[in-house]
Amino acid sequence: MKSVAVHITIPEELLEEVDRQAEQERRNRSELTREALRRYLARQQQKALAKQQLLGALQESAGSWTDETHPELTEREDPHRLREALWEADQRKLERRRP
Repeated sequence: MKSVAVHITIPEELLEEVDRQAEQERRNRSELTREALRRYLARQQQKALAKQQLLGALQESAGSWTDETHPELTEREDPHRLREALWEADQRKLERRRP
């Protein structure tokens, strides 16, 4: 793999930490920086994949709920109809409580 020199600017304190760590590991700045970038990019890819999987699961399950307190409502029904049915069921409960 061909390498390309890149100029970056970082705070002095961070560079000192990089140099200390590189010295402890008997590596140079470039090796340490490459590894850090690889790990960062791999983490970002993992996050993107997890987000994509979560969104897929949410889309797959959208509308597939059941309301055990209202058995007349079934899954994958029109949300407006569900809201109306819930409202009507609540109204019936309120009417039964009135003296």
